[in-house]
Amino acid sequence: MPDQEASRVIPIFPLQRVVFPDSVLRLQIFEQRYLDMIARQLSQQQGFGVTLIKKGNEAGIPATPFEYGTYVEIVDFDQRDNGLLLITCVGKQRFRINSQTIMPDKLITANVSWLDNVLQRPMTDDQSELVNLLSDLSKHPQVDILDIPERWTELSFVLERLTEYMPISERQKQAVLEENDLDTRIAMLYQMLGWIK
Repeated sequence: MPDQEASRVIPIFPLQRVVFPDSVLRLQIFEQRYLDMIARQLSQQQGFGVTLIKKGNEAGIPATPFEYGTYVEIVDFDQRDNGLLLITCVGKQRFRINSQTIMPDKLITANVSWLDNVLQRPMTDDQSELVNLLSDLSKHPQVDILDIPERWTELSFVLERLTEYMPISERQKQAVLEENDLDTRIAMLYQMLGWIK
């Protein structure tokens, strides 16, 4: 977990996807700035920040990240002979970027404030349809969910997994990530589910 001081400087990895706490994130790293960053973070037993790209691309010129993101920890890595680095990360805690710096190697670092993750609450009987939907989604080969069965009784966990894997835009997912109130998140989810149906 990140140090719990009020703010901290962390490296930022802008991506074309939103990552939530408890998300499983698998990345193929080939750019030197990120290979160096991962090596440094592994040696210090620290993670990094992931944000959705607001403007730009994942490779090349540093992208403009959204203000809110999620700190991830590296849980597994595999260095291939061709130089490609495969890493598996798990989302841990939300943050908000206060200020950012582009380093000489084009890596973005940011001073971030930690945000509390949304409070967990048990599922109610009338929300069992959400678990059924997530169960159906989890059978898809592209869906990667932490194998923690007891978490499936927690509303926020189920809601974040559904948001993560539903066929909605990344900007809609970002809006859920930025929302602190669980009831508002539920309303947003049902609205999106209604739109999908």
